[in-house]
Amino acid sequence: MPNRILKESICTSEEIDKLSPLQETVFYRLIVNCDDFGRCDARAKILKSKLFPLKDIRVDQIEAALEALSSAELVILYEVDGKPFLQMKTWDRHQRVRAKVSKYPAPVDACCQMTADGSGAQTNAGECARNPIQSESNPNPNPMRENARTRKDEEDDGFTAFWDAYPRKSGDIRSAYMEYLHVLDSGISPETLIEAIKQQTKDATSEDLHFLPGAEKWLRNRGWESKAAVRTPPKNGRPAGFTPAAEYKAPTAADINALQDMINRI
Repeated sequence: MPNRILKESICTSEEIDKLSPLQETVFYRLIVNCDDFGRCDARAKILKSKLFPLKDIRVDQIEAALEALSSAELVILYEVDGKPFLQMKTWDRHQRVRAKVSKYPAPVDACCQMTADGSGAQTNAGECARNPIQSESNPNPNPMRENARTRKDEEDDGFTAFWDAYPRKSGDIRSAYMEYLHVLDSGISPETLIEAIKQQTKDATSEDLHFLPGAEKWLRNRGWESKAAVRTPPKNGRPAGFTPAAEYKAPTAADINALQDMINRI
């Protein structure tokens, strides 16, 4: 199970503040037990064994906590083929996705949204909660262009423009997007990132761009703060200060004596 990210903003979250201590604990333990897409089995007995293997927590307490989290819009409860599942909301804004396929069906595949009492209410497929991270079966050929509009009020977060501006299209685009969101959350604007990569690569040749890191690595290493993103290859394949063995000359006795005199004067 990958490590999960918890940000200090949870301490001032109004949604989290409305939860009881037990409900808040369930929320945090769900974060570390969900799969890489923020989903898990929502059967209360299963969650009891996963979330509280060492504590005497009742099944009805788990069910009540799930209802509270759903009411607070922190999780999406849904059913697929009569089986309950849950999806952590805003998962894609805070966690890295490494796996390519989820262990569980996505909410977008569900035709039945769970009500607070645990019963399923039939809904139109178009009304089901959207999957915040597209699965491999998504027919959209460019999931990042759709995922670029996942924030409040459908605000464009600028990833499409950043990806178009980044000269080297290597690595996993979804991982780059997750890292991009982390950078935005730290207060860096899309314009800053785009302008930085343009300035750093404006004089780079196609050969130079082979030494440009992938977008994910550039973002993770705060590449916008560097003067240059492209590492210039050493001339003749030799790093600076390199002396081939064939060109090496052993010091003479005079060189050694001069060095010894210098040391003695210090």
